[in-house]
Amino acid sequence: MLPSQTGPCQTSSRSLVFGLGPSITSEDGIITGAKLPTGLQIIRCVLAKKPGANGALSQFEATKGVLEQVRPFYKKANIPMVSDKRACHKMVDLVNANNKLRKISQAKRSSETTAKQLEKMECRLDATFPLWPPNVEQLIDNPEDLAFLASMKTDRVATFGVLDKKLQLKVKRREERKAAAAARQSRCEKELEEMTAMSSLVSESDEELEEDTNTVCPTSEGEPSYKHKKTGDDGNVQLGVGE
Repeated sequence: MLPSQTGPCQTSSRSLVFGLGPSITSEDGIITGAKLPTGLQIIRCVLAKKPGANGALSQFEATKGVLEQVRPFYKKANIPMVSDKRACHKMVDLVNANNKLRKISQAKRSSETTAKQLEKMECRLDATFPLWPPNVEQLIDNPEDLAFLASMKTDRVATFGVLDKKLQLKVKRREERKAAAAARQSRCEKELEEMTAMSSLVSESDEELEEDTNTVCPTSEGEPSYKHKKTGDDGNVQLGVGE
């Protein structure tokens, strides 16, 4: 849960930011842990990658970098994700909602309305940041993966723990199968192209042979005459030109 405060205040080492907790540092730019990241981890990582200075990244650009850190966690858990564009937009929406809360004036931060908004934001940041599709349960077959997802949606007790290596091996094997399938598809396409090219050459060769059998030859008088077969008195076939 976020520290309850009405404005920035000084702690022993870091100041507290309303609606966010301790001030952002470079350490927030790296997401760690053995669970799917929370909303708080996401937003702090985005803000760490988007410093308020000249040449700062846009929110959407910053979320792209955060997404690359989040992706391995979902791969380890074998949980499908929404599209990259959708994931980045969800992160931007979270940052904007938190920014709106932090812009509430000092005079209104102690009001009941603000207290409810702050509580709602705390719940959102403490929970797992959902980057899975709506029908995610239908896309997962492994009971252990489903149990892990259920925990991430509720109490967040489950961790990768001893399953870490097993999950990594599972991801590696799945990627190897995809690569092998792609290689087979590529070979089949190449073989098909070669067969098509060979068939075309054979067809052209047959056409040339047919043209050769109908070649016109000039006679001694200069008039064309087609080659034809003659049968001699002895019954043997002889080649000659027309008279």
